[in-house]
Amino acid sequence: MGQQVGPEVEPEEYVVTDYEYDESDRESDEGKDIEEACNEPYLSKAPSDPRAVQRGDAYHLCSLEEEITNLKRQLFATEARAVRAEQRVEVITQEANELAELLIRQLDD
Repeated sequence: MGQQVGPEVEPEEYVVTDYEYDESDRESDEGKDIEEACNEPYLSKAPSDPRAVQRGDAYHLCSLEEEITNLKRQLFATEARAVRAEQRVEVITQEANELAELLIRQLDD
């Protein structure tokens, strides 16, 4: 004959959590396909014509601005993933605490 330890736990007391990964959890491909926005590459040697120097500098600045924009997007995506990870930890911790309380109640009864 089996001994009942505590009151029967109703199914609605259990918390069901979906731990499956979704599209938002995948690593971002941002930055892997960065293309240079400027038409001409930055010149490693300074040309003798001052206008050419200005054009070279302008293209270099344009390239740097594009890189900054891409890095800001990557930072935003990384911060969003970090927030989601923290939220998951909080949910899992809460569920573990609730299950521990249920177990304690059953053992005490």
